[in-house]
Amino acid sequence: MKTFFYPGSMVVVGVSLTKINLGKIILLNNIRQGYKGMLYGVSTHEGELEGVRIYKDILDLPESPEVAIIITPAKTVPEQLEKCGKKGICHVVIESGGFSEYSEQEQTMEEQILEIAKKYGIQIIGPNCIGIINFEEKIIMPFAFIQNIPEAGQVSLISQSGGIGNTYLHALPENHIFMNKFISIGNKLMLDEVDFINYLVNEDEETRIILCYLEGFNRGKEFFEIARLSEKPIIVHKSNRSPISAKIAQSHTTALSASDAIVDAAFAQSGVIRAEDEEEMIKAVKAMQLPLMKGRNVAVLSRSGGHAVISADACAKYNFNLVSFPQSYIDIICTIYNTRIIAHQNPLDLGEIFDYTIFGRIVEETIKLDNVDGILFNHLYQSEYEATMSRTFLDTVERLIKEYNKPVMIAMISDAQEMLDINMNHPMPIFNTPYSAAHALAISAEYYQKKQIRNNRGDIDHGKMEKVKQNFTMVNDLLCNNKNLLLDESISFCESIGLPIVNGTLITTADEIFAKKFQFPVVAKIVSPDATHKTEVDGVRLNIMDVEQLEDAFIDMQQSLYDYNPNAVFKGIYVHTMAKAGVEFIVGAQKDPVFGPIVMVGLGGIYVELFKDIAIRLAPVTKAEAWDMIQQLKSAQLFDGFRGKEPLDGEALSEVIMTLSYAISTIDEIADIECNPVMVYPKGEGCIAVDARMVLQKQTIVPKTATS
Repeated sequence: MKTFFYPGSMVVVGVSLTKINLGKIILLNNIRQGYKGMLYGVSTHEGELEGVRIYKDILDLPESPEVAIIITPAKTVPEQLEKCGKKGICHVVIESGGFSEYSEQEQTMEEQILEIAKKYGIQIIGPNCIGIINFEEKIIMPFAFIQNIPEAGQVSLISQSGGIGNTYLHALPENHIFMNKFISIGNKLMLDEVDFINYLVNEDEETRIILCYLEGFNRGKEFFEIARLSEKPIIVHKSNRSPISAKIAQSHTTALSASDAIVDAAFAQSGVIRAEDEEEMIKAVKAMQLPLMKGRNVAVLSRSGGHAVISADACAKYNFNLVSFPQSYIDIICTIYNTRIIAHQNPLDLGEIFDYTIFGRIVEETIKLDNVDGILFNHLYQSEYEATMSRTFLDTVERLIKEYNKPVMIAMISDAQEMLDINMNHPMPIFNTPYSAAHALAISAEYYQKKQIRNNRGDIDHGKMEKVKQNFTMVNDLLCNNKNLLLDESISFCESIGLPIVNGTLITTADEIFAKKFQFPVVAKIVSPDATHKTEVDGVRLNIMDVEQLEDAFIDMQQSLYDYNPNAVFKGIYVHTMAKAGVEFIVGAQKDPVFGPIVMVGLGGIYVELFKDIAIRLAPVTKAEAWDMIQQLKSAQLFDGFRGKEPLDGEALSEVIMTLSYAISTIDEIADIECNPVMVYPKGEGCIAVDARMVLQKQTIVPKTATS
């Protein structure tokens, strides 16, 4: 992988000697920007371009360059790749478009390219990309003229789209954010975001912050595992979130859109920061360039009373606490400057101060407070009088941030020209509004919190996982019979893996009712492969008090099923003792085609699809992660006690979540398993599932893997 970023020699295939074309631009960029390695070109004619020798054929090159950049018509690419293989070139960037992003019919050509790559051991970036830039080494593969390559920094970007990547190439330096490496991955035929994130996280010492623009994942689970272990912040701008954009993305870079809720879950669990757009991406990078916000306590300092009020609103929006300043702090502030009409409180209005040396002293006294985790400073000024002093002030704040290791987000509020200049040319990250500054503090605080949860997730109970796996024999037997599990079988399996669940009896004929003994009141539920949602066929009866009512329920449910579907198969009714009333939750697990096994919890019963109060994580989860899922719910207050009610038993529900996550992770044959509802009782009284559903699959869903 390192060879792509640090090649000692490169060849550009597709250079014109007679006119400006894309291949010629790539070659000229590297010549003029100072690439120190050996350069070659391949064209239809031999010649020379600013001292670089141009050959007619790859096979005519005097040596085997370490990297080849191919930018010729799509139909010629297999032939050129074959020649690269014969020449011993094992790192190839295919920038040509016209493959599967253009038409599904062109997938055949991509398959041909993969066969050639496998034959010669070639690694490929692309096709349909703009390649790599290494800002340290002045290696430039994009086919747009670059006049002056920016200085190298510590931020690296992986982009699935060349166009979006180019947007960031301009926007980041304009905000004094300098890049180290840029990677455009295009169609991800072979190497994808997982390969490059792995390199940037584990091998590249020059990269401190990793950015990604992605439209879809090839290997969601592997992305998740690398991100979860990364100490470098990973910020992802993930598009392709809706059915409409999914269609566009399919024709753009053949992206496959995972469920957006699952993407959010994977990011939350692994500590990835999600950016909604380019503006939020830049905001997040700026936040990551400062010390992390390790709590929710904010001090607002403002040169404008109105902006102080706006800042207070912004802090409320992002759930920050505007802490009260201690008297000792106020006493010190009073020695620094005298106030006549403005009270010393949080937000602290500095509208009476015009001495810039005082601002730095106030920031230092504030950042020293133990109960302050971060500062939001509104700096409203007139550039024609205060530009130089403002820059000196920023230098002072930058020094204090390093000394006290706390973030200070400064909203610089001045004229447009001044803002542009200070954004581009001053190293201190700044923001243009109080809301932007507060948002950056929130990004920092949430990232810190996610990292703490991630790093203290605890261990998987491997003994329990193995026990769950051993109980798949019944499932396997049913699978051999090409049969999905019915209600009674699903309940039996859940019981076998240690889930607290009702234990009842399958009644297949009305006569059996009178031969059994029941502990009334009971519940009767229809058992049929054609009644997935039992309520739709009137397939659940509660509070049945005697055998006569139970017989009536049997007959009524059978008839109701046939009314719903005359061809339905009626297997009988499942009867169990009524569970006592509790708060209904749903716990389910399934296999996602991109991210693999996932587990979900939410407010349950018939309202789960209405309220959509759910939390998702990739499976398996630890006990701590299961509890974090519960805490994410809007209904989480129920576990702390709400309006005089006793707190619910989160410990018991966490065990159910964890156990189902083990089942979906260890048993390949299960596609989907769900307990709904799970009755959750007050703390210490546990919970019980009163229904279960299980769907089997003949083959395991395996996410597509890239060759590397």
